[in-house]
Amino acid sequence: MVARKKLKLEKPLTEVELELMNVIWSIESPCTVKDVQLALPAERDLAYTSVATIMKILEQKGALEIQKSERTHSYSPCLSRGDYETISLRHLSQNVFQGNPNTMVMRLLDDSDLSKKEIETIRQILERNSK
Repeated sequence: MVARKKLKLEKPLTEVELELMNVIWSIESPCTVKDVQLALPAERDLAYTSVATIMKILEQKGALEIQKSERTHSYSPCLSRGDYETISLRHLSQNVFQGNPNTMVMRLLDDSDLSKKEIETIRQILERNSK
């Protein structure tokens, strides 16, 4: 059994790191570098060594854990997509909106073309959380 590393991730991933994490979250874990490379869109032609390097960086950052065997190294995410969303939103709120989540939410609502259904869903969430 592999011991879980303490989650070190404190800020959002780079664009390419997030691209790989989205692939990893969408395929069955544990996965290999080759699994991730093959799951990338066809137009995204990343070399095996590039994918391996990025996955090693993700492991060093605490986003992935590695299971080593004689022939292969397998990786599993250390955080869920939801956990990452929380980390990213917290970072965005603190660093772009000066720690004011109200401003962040208002900007999102003002700049989005939300459907009536989406607005109603948001309204229900607000009502549920205000109780």
